[in-house]
Amino acid sequence: MNPLACHLRRILAGCLLLWFLQPADCRAQEPATSALRVEYELGFGGEFKRGVWIPVHAEVTNQSGDVFQGQFVVEAEDVDGVMITYSDQTQLFELAPGESSSLVQYIKVGRLPWRVVAGIKSQETQAYVDQRLFDEAGGGNRKATSYFILQLGKDLPLSRSRLQSSLSADADLVELSLIRQDQFDRLPAEWIGYESIDLMVLPTAESGILDQLSPQQARAIRDWVYQGGRLILFAGKNAVSMVEDNSPLADLIPGVVTGTAEQWQTSGLENYGNAQQRLFLSSTNNPLATLDVTDGRVILRDQENAQALHPLVVRSVRGFGMVVYVAFDIDIPPLDQWSSTGRVLEKLIAVGRNAGDDDDSLSGDSGNHAGYRDLSGQLRSQLEQFDSVTPVQFIWIAALLALFVLMIGPLDFFLLRKLNRLHWTWVTFPSAVVLIAVVIIVMTQTLPADKPMMNQLHIVDIDAATGTVRGTEYLAVYSPEVAAFDVHLESHAGTDESDPGIQIKRDFTTTGWHGLPGTGLGALGRTSFQTYINHQYQIDVSAAQIDSIPVQHGGTKIIRSRWSGKTEIGNQPELYADPISGALRGTVTNPFDFDLYEVEILFDGRVYPIGRTFEAGESIDIFDVSGDSQGIDNYYSRYQDGSNKGNRRSWKVMQESTQRIVKQMMFNQDIGGAKYTGLINRYEEFLDLSHSLSYNRAVLVGRTAQGQSSFVVSGGQQVGLETENHFYRVVFKVNSAP
Repeated sequence: MNPLACHLRRILAGCLLLWFLQPADCRAQEPATSALRVEYELGFGGEFKRGVWIPVHAEVTNQSGDVFQGQFVVEAEDVDGVMITYSDQTQLFELAPGESSSLVQYIKVGRLPWRVVAGIKSQETQAYVDQRLFDEAGGGNRKATSYFILQLGKDLPLSRSRLQSSLSADADLVELSLIRQDQFDRLPAEWIGYESIDLMVLPTAESGILDQLSPQQARAIRDWVYQGGRLILFAGKNAVSMVEDNSPLADLIPGVVTGTAEQWQTSGLENYGNAQQRLFLSSTNNPLATLDVTDGRVILRDQENAQALHPLVVRSVRGFGMVVYVAFDIDIPPLDQWSSTGRVLEKLIAVGRNAGDDDDSLSGDSGNHAGYRDLSGQLRSQLEQFDSVTPVQFIWIAALLALFVLMIGPLDFFLLRKLNRLHWTWVTFPSAVVLIAVVIIVMTQTLPADKPMMNQLHIVDIDAATGTVRGTEYLAVYSPEVAAFDVHLESHAGTDESDPGIQIKRDFTTTGWHGLPGTGLGALGRTSFQTYINHQYQIDVSAAQIDSIPVQHGGTKIIRSRWSGKTEIGNQPELYADPISGALRGTVTNPFDFDLYEVEILFDGRVYPIGRTFEAGESIDIFDVSGDSQGIDNYYSRYQDGSNKGNRRSWKVMQESTQRIVKQMMFNQDIGGAKYTGLINRYEEFLDLSHSLSYNRAVLVGRTAQGQSSFVVSGGQQVGLETENHFYRVVFKVNSAP
């Protein structure tokens, strides 16, 4: 017999003998996976974007005869490849025998090659009793700049290829994903769960979604829209019941539902869809919701003439988002089988995403980038700049190498030959090495800061009409040595009713790492197997706190928080558009108890610069500054300092200030978008309020020296604050001319 085979058999027999001889309680410590049955889902139907918050769903059933107490925990890597444990006290659960529970954890998936481990831990032993590994083999991951359309309910005739061609000329940069979800119990119960969704299509007739959504899930969809989401809502026969039942989705209807019309003209819809065949509806199965539009623009009526009676499609602004409301149901016969339904849907999607204003393609100077193709990359780059830290430039390294080669080569040879001491090279060569080494050591000791530093950026948006508030806050932490920090966002929002300032009540906050779209160094799309820090940190999702996040030697870490809340602005300004010129008129009052600086008011394609300090409680008549008003494109992109006598200015990816980058992201489409900057604005497109300016909304924007919140960073050393910027935007509704 082969000696090697005999040796292997003896090893196997020994292992089996040891396993059977071990105590029974030791063998019982292995994960009892048979005690639970768990089904996991990552993202929406297995699809997700890297670098944004996504839901991880677990359906847990207790198959044992004992009560089980567990916790749903997910582990995933960040943009630097460092493993994170996502925990949440709300994910603690207790299951009786045979009982089931549906759990959702919110996480971010980092760079390639990605992996996510979802599992159930026992509260008693803190050991996993069930785990599931997700990785690239399962597919489903998409770029951070991808465009996600989520369709809820019945499958509708949508063409991905046609939508992709209309969306972007560069599919490698902006890839379209059509996702359908008909398991409504798996939808998120928090608005942040929809951060990866760019546009949602929501029919309400055939699927029964209104009866299946929990109040929390319906509120999450509503809040997602108000926080900047875009929705196409089909509500025909169910529109009345949505209002009567006080559904959160009723807030998305741009007017007063007065009833339903069983018979209505379809000629307007047929022309809209370029129909080749007539549409014959049932008087009982295809009612039209009749609507008195109070806040929106009618895109389509039942007829294209003076005989039109009913609005069919209305586009409106809701909070910081947008709703395309459709007064009929498209998911029931005969509309779901009509040959032109696909074209109607594609046109509605184009309306929902502002097609034509900016197609997310780099039609300008596509070489105008520095390792990133998205505006968020330029913002990150600027936040990582610290005046107290002098970064080592590549040209310095190149100069030292050239000097070293020159010293050990020509200079050494000619000098020693002139002295007739060529054998001294045994001394001059190591001397040159020591000299260059000393220079490098001095640079590494003197250039970096001697303590951790941080930059902070805070953007707070307030919708005055609805009281909706959102915050987007950034933190850049620099450390001169490898160190770990604890981070949380501390609110300074007023809660004292006697305080004259705006009182903000926060209802949801999330904090996590911030990614870099693209394939450059440190980006989400870069395939890299190097992880320079062997460290794991924790994110408490419910507490919005990061524990022990590591920062490399001489490196930085970018963190972003998003939060939502409510407030009330008592004195609403009386703003209206001039019936002849269309210019903004009325009076605006600073609603805060602090001064604003660099103040501008934007409305319908124009900027009304106030410029000077806008003191707390001060009022200003828009007419007094209308003489200095300019088109948004001119004001921000064509001339220096807003002067029509200045020099034309171009976008420079390496030189723009934080203030100008933020303004560009705030109104990117109106300023020119990718055609102007050479960069797309997909990763954080929700910051762009350009769509509001054309829909009876004026936006006041300004900076201030104080804010509603700040990051608290603690570690081995005190972290110094180098820069802090606070931006405020207040969206006011503009009424019809008096």
